Amino acid sequence: MNGLHKIVENISLDKLRIIIGDRTLYVWGAGNQGRGITRVLQDNGIDPVGYIDASPKMIGQKISGIKVESPDIISKLPVDDLFIIIAVFFYEQEISDYCREGRLVQGKNFIHYSSLKPRDYSIDVSGSCNLRCISCPRASKGKVKPPGLGMPFETFREVIDKIKIEDPFVGNIQLYQWGEPTLNRHLPEMIRYARQKGICCAVSSNLNNNNIDFQTIIESKPEWFRISASGWGEQYEITHTGGRWNVFIKNLERVAMLRKEVHPEMKVELYYHLYKHSIGNDLKKFHNLCEELSIEFHPVYAYLISLDDVLQYKEGIPLPATAKEAQCLMLLDLEDGLKIAQSEASLPCDAFRSIHINADLSVSNCMMFFYPEENRAVENFLDTTIDEIMSIRRKCDLCKRCMKFGIHRYCGVYSTYEPDIDTLIKNE
Repeated sequence: MNGLHKIVENISLDKLRIIIGDRTLYVWGAGNQGRGITRVLQDNGIDPVGYIDASPKMIGQKISGIKVESPDIISKLPVDDLFIIIAVFFYEQEISDYCREGRLVQGKNFIHYSSLKPRDYSIDVSGSCNLRCISCPRASKGKVKPPGLGMPFETFREVIDKIKIEDPFVGNIQLYQWGEPTLNRHLPEMIRYARQKGICCAVSSNLNNNNIDFQTIIESKPEWFRISASGWGEQYEITHTGGRWNVFIKNLERVAMLRKEVHPEMKVELYYHLYKHSIGNDLKKFHNLCEELSIEFHPVYAYLISLDDVLQYKEGIPLPATAKEAQCLMLLDLEDGLKIAQSEASLPCDAFRSIHINADLSVSNCMMFFYPEENRAVENFLDTTIDEIMSIRRKCDLCKRCMKFGIHRYCGVYSTYEPDIDTLIKNE
């Protein structure tokens, strides 16, 4: 451990072959991380027999011919014949504990994917967004734009080539963070090129644009398509500020249809933000709609997404007006979330393993901070080695300020805090 930055032992491909031997290999996690690791393994002649996933919607499905099994599979196989690679971003500790309870030994029967791929990558290919959601820093800093007007395809190609040279186990990237990736007209071309290089792509969209060619995007075969929403009808437009419900719902149905007809194995997830105005009947209607469209429904407690505002709040600076408005609508209060985060302050930062590349090629110290002040590790990703970038980030003063209050655990609190859906549907 370097401060609260987790350091892991890198396992080479040759060493991995020796560790696995002739045992049955499963990848735990059928999401973006699991699919990416599986693709890299297959490209190198190592074939998992299945995925393990706790999601009822995933169990029994096949992804590129590989079946998704329930965690119960562990109890049905001889321990000595089993090897698992845990490939999830959150819940890594809980899954490790589950494996140990099943008499599996870390290093012998299971490893974390971070041992193979110590870094994750996000590339903000757009650098802009068409909404001004009140929980997002774009609402209060509308005139502050991330540098660049969208990453050119040739630049993206150079970025991918560099990543594959320096981190050959990278099998997945996300093409978003603060921007709406579908605004970049080169997005399908980018996804196709990444796939040619053995990298699966995750895309997120607010679906609020009538001019986006979703068919071409889905034909390029992104591995994971996340959609965000909060509330039904006019309620949706409160916190997806600037969005239009009729455009959203039309595009949601279109993406579901295209997924069925063009790319059935694409994971489509509706990330539903739980606010005071988005529970009750709205929550029920969205749940039912996702069932009807065969879309995974993932409700999460809403939170202030920019750690800039949260850190300044802890340091005595009032929240921007839009953030205060969002705070009043939150179900899990900001202070309660911060209290839980502070109790986890001794735990490592999950975001530190992620290298976030902006549309103008600058690299952020932390992907969860929006404003460029104090958050620039390097100006050009292509001119700096990944080892140099990580070294610079370890010395970042922003990290020290954030960790002092346990804010590095804040986002995980809201992402992993399990909501009681039945109760929230009954409550208006």
